Amino acid sequence: MAIKSLTATINGQTVPLTLNESTGKYEAQLTAPAGSSFNLDGGYYPVSLRAEDTAGNVTNADSTHSTLGTNLRLFVKEQVKPVITILAPAAGAYVTTGTPTFKFKVLDNTIQTSGYSGIKKDTCVIGLAGKSITSGIAWEDTEGGYIGTYTPADILADGEQTFTVDIKDNDGNSADTASCTFKIDTVAPSLVITAPAEGFETNESELEIVGTTDDVTSKPVVVAVKLNDTDCGAVTVGSDGSFSKTITLSQQGENTIVVSATDKAGKVTSVTRKIVFNTVAPVIKSVVISPNPVNAGTLYTISVEIE
Repeated sequence: MAIKSLTATINGQTVPLTLNESTGKYEAQLTAPAGSSFNLDGGYYPVSLRAEDTAGNVTNADSTHSTLGTNLRLFVKEQVKPVITILAPAAGAYVTTGTPTFKFKVLDNTIQTSGYSGIKKDTCVIGLAGKSITSGIAWEDTEGGYIGTYTPADILADGEQTFTVDIKDNDGNSADTASCTFKIDTVAPSLVITAPAEGFETNESELEIVGTTDDVTSKPVVVAVKLNDTDCGAVTVGSDGSFSKTITLSQQGENTIVVSATDKAGKVTSVTRKIVFNTVAPVIKSVVISPNPVNAGTLYTISVEIE
């Protein structure tokens, strides 16, 4: 009996198959569905066949067929790679802890709105301090993917560090590597005040503050001087870390000077000096010499009262 028609139905589309005289098989060339089959029931597009002969007899077969079923399952892979965005730390940031928290977002539907396979979380590889890390990542759902959070168990060394993330979707598409370079600075800058000394007394209204500062990781260091809680203006720091600042004293008696050095990571070192400003000369109230007169060659006492 001759075949009248043979059709295949895939993803809601029915197409006829035509006889290839050279092979003796019925064939059709189709365009695969636009979306991945990964998230479909069974992970495939079911295919159904309907064959009818010229006598009107009909045979149907689909993906549940006992012998042909596995050959009537169309597996489709998407070709759009996921996108990774590093959320923290920011590129070029200064971080003040050796165990910072890293945060990143991975999405698989930034281009297509449906038919994407989804992120395969267990393919995520973090690169940090020369190590490839695949565990210890916490995940939370977000639209189209996940947000990953990772905090290293080991303390990272001060200085420049690079954090990378790689991941694939469920169809094996690899995202472009996301990378972020930043600096760790857990040490506050050094600060030495060479003048004035603690308790210094002066009758000069102009006083020079002299010192040096340094920071290995987060130069340049910004130096500030406050006199009795009032900022004294910009301080120029030399390339060697030396600085000087002339301030004007107006408050008689004790004055408090606070010098602070702040590095680019925001870590601060401060030194406090208390000095005395006194422009009032002493007053001699009385003088007594006793005995007076005094015999030659004998002792006498001079007593002075002063304020």
